[in-house]
Amino acid sequence: MNDELRYNISSHPLLEVKAVRFETTGYCQLVDTLTEWLWSGASGGFILGAPRVGKSWAARALKNQLKLRDGRVVPVFYMSIEDRDTKTLTEIPRQACLSNELTFKSRAIASALTYQFMNRVCDEQIEAGVQTAVLIVDEFDLLTPRQFNAFATFFNRMDGEKRSLMMVFIGNKAEAFELLGKMTGPQYKRIRKRFFKRYYEFRGLTSRQELIALMRQYDTLRFPENGPTYTQAFLPEAVDSGWRLASLGKDLWRLYAEIAKDCDIESWGLEEVVNTLNLLVTDLLPTYGWEDVEDDLLREALLQPHLTDDFLTTLVNVTGKRGKSP
Repeated sequence: MNDELRYNISSHPLLEVKAVRFETTGYCQLVDTLTEWLWSGASGGFILGAPRVGKSWAARALKNQLKLRDGRVVPVFYMSIEDRDTKTLTEIPRQACLSNELTFKSRAIASALTYQFMNRVCDEQIEAGVQTAVLIVDEFDLLTPRQFNAFATFFNRMDGEKRSLMMVFIGNKAEAFELLGKMTGPQYKRIRKRFFKRYYEFRGLTSRQELIALMRQYDTLRFPENGPTYTQAFLPEAVDSGWRLASLGKDLWRLYAEIAKDCDIESWGLEEVVNTLNLLVTDLLPTYGWEDVEDDLLREALLQPHLTDDFLTTLVNVTGKRGKSP
């Protein structure tokens, strides 16, 4: 590796957890979907998907990405619901303040927390020159039906100021359907009419073309800005000879598809894809070589990030072996 590439490679974003926001088809479709919701005046909706398909990654990357028809940027706020032994209404504005780095007294009541958070939302709307904003509520399947009343309060406060706050609830599909199934009664009609009229299912990668498009980002993104590509930082000789990570896309997808079929995986979650590609680029290919890459090496990159939920099932399906009980 020449001196130009001998910058402090330990600071490379591929070596940090979730330090890179890659653009995927799922993410672009999410931006388009939420933009359509905004333009049509929707007050809320929910986005569901399997665990670890990249919902949270995509949600956190929405800042400055949603715009009105005239190009004005809409402020986006993010909060993640935490599981609690006691689930109260106060916990919602409290978590909204925490997630957006607002300080408050430990004994602050719900009305004070709501006022503080609403002030932040209005301030950013005024700064952006808009009258709307978006609140992303991640892990909403951890809520109780009663806690949605706190979001109704947010809605009412903003409506009273002749402003709006579109609320987008993101959660795991199975758990969310269980929660939503408890909210079919007439007492939750106003919640459903405000927040549950829009629905979108978020998926991970579902085609070889999507995988190759992601791999090409490793071949084009640079760190630092005028430095080597992500691939070149760890495989300089390979890149100098004309090799690119995306050339492995066809074989990698073939092996993934075999595992996905055996283990009933509908789509390849972004977290697992990135972990697999990072492992290849930063470790396996520099160690074992990038020429004539064998299936066993690619399969190792697929399985190390725990592609499937059940390691024992993976072991049986992929290798045909079952470990003996102690």
